Amino acid sequence: MDVDRDPFFLLSLMAPMTMMYAALALLVVPFVLYVIARWRAHRDAITDPQLGIKVALDYFAITAFQVVLAGAMLFIYAILSNLDGKGSLYRMAFGLMMPAGLVLGAHLALLARTNQDRFPSVRRLFAGYNLLLTGLFGFIGLVLAFQMLLKKGPAGELGRIAAAMVLVYGSAWAAVGWRFAQLVLGDESSPSSPSASATPSAPGTIVPSGPSLPSLGGGSFPPIEK
Repeated sequence: MDVDRDPFFLLSLMAPMTMMYAALALLVVPFVLYVIARWRAHRDAITDPQLGIKVALDYFAITAFQVVLAGAMLFIYAILSNLDGKGSLYRMAFGLMMPAGLVLGAHLALLARTNQDRFPSVRRLFAGYNLLLTGLFGFIGLVLAFQMLLKKGPAGELGRIAAAMVLVYGSAWAAVGWRFAQLVLGDESSPSSPSASATPSAPGTIVPSGPSLPSLGGGSFPPIEK
């Protein structure tokens, strides 16, 4: 079968691997992130009463974000494609983006009402997870684009799919990476170290850094017997 005539033939071959990865990402990874967040809170002796609900909200928000990206990629491919009957591609793209956009907006609004600014551990974990997912698809699209660029003859529909993946996932990769860097660097600059909460001493006061000698009591040294 000619791959250029049927661009979804290669995608159908990758379907079992994609389904295995989706099952791993959708079932195992959020549970692992919850365990890590709970362990870090226990290690740092932090009581976060909203940890569980933040994990659930972040999970659905990131899943909806990935579905929005998939719909946007399909929409861009429909614009670039030369196939007949592109109306079905447009309808499929909007069928993905519209419900996912509603779910994403609702969960982001709910997350804004949680204590994620005071306890950003869950947000950092899921932001890194989102960066891994987006970067993985962006890297796959980049590799596929270079394969189509360096092959002999026209790239065909696979080249247009690769171009759509690079445009959507590449841009999202850069945006999510920049947001994650700002989140991590901003948290590092906050005064959360134990030394920052210490009570400052008065100017000119010498604070002993090691064990001090026992007090010799009042009077002069050496003692003078009368």
